[in-house]
Amino acid sequence: MTHAHSSPTVDSLPSDLGQRMIHHLYAHIPFCPVKCDYCAFVTHIGSDKLIGRYIAALQSEAMSQAARGLEGPLETIYLGGGTPSMLAPDQISHLLETFRASFGFAWSAEITMEAHPATVDSERLAGYRRAGVNRISFGVESLVPRELRALGRIAGERVPTAALSEARGAGFDNIAMDLMYGIPLQTSRSWAETLDRMLEYRPDHLSLYPLSIEPKTVFQLRQKRHELELPDDDRVVEMYSMACEILASAGYQHYEVGSWCLAGRQCRHNLACWRNREYVGLGVGAHGYVRAERTVNLRQTVQYIRRLEAGGDPVVERERIDADTRRIESIMLRLRLLAEGLDTVQLKRDHHWDIAQQCADALRMLSDAGLIRMHRGRIYLMESAVPVANDVWERLAV
Repeated sequence: MTHAHSSPTVDSLPSDLGQRMIHHLYAHIPFCPVKCDYCAFVTHIGSDKLIGRYIAALQSEAMSQAARGLEGPLETIYLGGGTPSMLAPDQISHLLETFRASFGFAWSAEITMEAHPATVDSERLAGYRRAGVNRISFGVESLVPRELRALGRIAGERVPTAALSEARGAGFDNIAMDLMYGIPLQTSRSWAETLDRMLEYRPDHLSLYPLSIEPKTVFQLRQKRHELELPDDDRVVEMYSMACEILASAGYQHYEVGSWCLAGRQCRHNLACWRNREYVGLGVGAHGYVRAERTVNLRQTVQYIRRLEAGGDPVVERERIDADTRRIESIMLRLRLLAEGLDTVQLKRDHHWDIAQQCADALRMLSDAGLIRMHRGRIYLMESAVPVANDVWERLAV
């Protein structure tokens, strides 16, 4: 498909794009105790001695980004991984101090850190809270031991929910949990039991992910050898529908395709990404989006460290985002927000493109099929349409 529009100048971009100010930051912490069989993220196993050098490299990259003229204050900071809870509380504190000095923090900044339940205890969690982390996200995945073993999780690890109770005791009032469905050995019954047990701890936020077989993972290799037994597609859709029903009855809002929360507990960092806001991306394998350019960093931890120690740039991929790409991304990302929807007036104002006119036939067809709802200038993806969301996006992101 060819496009009639040329790449825009900064002055012609939407108001939140291509400016000096940056309000969101992601930092990747690759260290993990083990490599889970399904994981395709950039991780580093077995070299804890590199952690100190890696932190120094992250700090160097942050200061370099700030020296480019980017200004805060940061409204959200997200420490993802990998397993950020492999770092000690004082190491997290030093990182956050550098980010604050480089960009500044908004007084109400959301500071999220991902954690593995087996790597924390009450003392460590209290230390993270004192360091400034005010939102913690536990990668629980399942509450059924045999399912955890099937995922390649740490053998003999303690009950994941113990970490949730300890986090409350450490002063965290914003706790998130990640769960997976469609995983080996999982049944609809065991999935329902996981959800029911999880609700006893009343996490503030939940992210539920269907298992995806990613390239270069143990699961992909096992699948090629026909050694991986997974629930079929109908069963996975059934698990999704069960989650929608159970969580709605428990008072959770399904605000994004894979995210539920209690009132006012949406993940502000992820909301910024789904609203297609720019953000600084730091660390090995990290993606960034600054001044209308998407970047990807080196994916090898040692090479990343050495590049920064030598005063070099860790970016290995750059993509300039033109007007058409920006518009298409905005449509796809904002339709993920089930509660907020796609604001067609804002889309027209930012991109000079009228979706109601350009996609009239597709909108009518999708509405008649019960896949979207149109109301007061907004387009909403229906909750029941999430399993086929890709088909919806492809018809509108043209």
